[in-house]
Amino acid sequence: MKSKHFFGGILFISIGILWILKSLGVISFSWCLFVKLWPLIFIWIGIKMIPMPDKWKIFLNTTVLLIGISFLLIVSNSKCCDHRWSKSYSCSKDWKYSWNEDEEAMDCSSENFVKYEDTFEIANLKLSATAGKLAFATGKELISIQEMKNPRSKINIRTTIDDNTVNIKAEVRPFKNNISKNSYKYNVLLNSTPVWNMNLELSATSGQIDLSNFKINELAIESNASSLDIKLGNLYDDVNVKIESNASAVKIMIPHNMESLLKKAENNLSSFKVKGLIQESKNRYVSNSDGETVGTVNITIESNVSSVEVIRY
Repeated sequence: MKSKHFFGGILFISIGILWILKSLGVISFSWCLFVKLWPLIFIWIGIKMIPMPDKWKIFLNTTVLLIGISFLLIVSNSKCCDHRWSKSYSCSKDWKYSWNEDEEAMDCSSENFVKYEDTFEIANLKLSATAGKLAFATGKELISIQEMKNPRSKINIRTTIDDNTVNIKAEVRPFKNNISKNSYKYNVLLNSTPVWNMNLELSATSGQIDLSNFKINELAIESNASSLDIKLGNLYDDVNVKIESNASAVKIMIPHNMESLLKKAENNLSSFKVKGLIQESKNRYVSNSDGETVGTVNITIESNVSSVEVIRY
């Protein structure tokens, strides 16, 4: 009996069984991990070249195959496989919340959402999005990002938890070979219970940033070649907003029952329209003192070659 024929049969049978079990949902693994197993070829060639009885070759080849299958199943449950046609989700072990944090030490999660827990009181979100349409809405999870059309994007969600504070880094972007601003639509669903601090970095993006149903404490937005409608709410009594707009169209809506202070830090080659606020000086606007207020909104805007509109509703 030829050992190569016998082992070849075992190899194809094993692949077929794995394929069936994966299709039925009995086991879970990523096919791209087969690429990482390519050194097994050298091991099988080496076994073939060693002069020994066929039964020993069959035993060694089968043992190596079983080790490879075990590696495939174990690693698939612990590491992400980032390839062209997949979504990539991951989480961080020791990232400390900072808007300017660059270091990432990542573990991996298997979903594009973070479950809400009753202990979460503060949520710090840093979201980067490129070339798409964003819409914000309430959801039961802490955060969930849903791609609404032609899922051909990379979605990363990374989290750490520090007592009652959860830190989230999220990235949404299409693959480089198929970037079209109108082809990608995402719903960002957030839980309305915790107090949110947000940093949004948006490029070539259009979005309905409706935050009226959330407790917003800090909001920082960097908008590049984007079109954004931002709606603030009155569920938190101290809201601080900083917006940097570059070659973008930005509309900001402020509730009537929030005392408002608007500052223009820079205004280079930009149009700036304000409705419902009183201009105190060239770069400073305030709300009138009529009526009862439930909190304050402080807004600082830097605009370069942009169209900015601020209104009260």
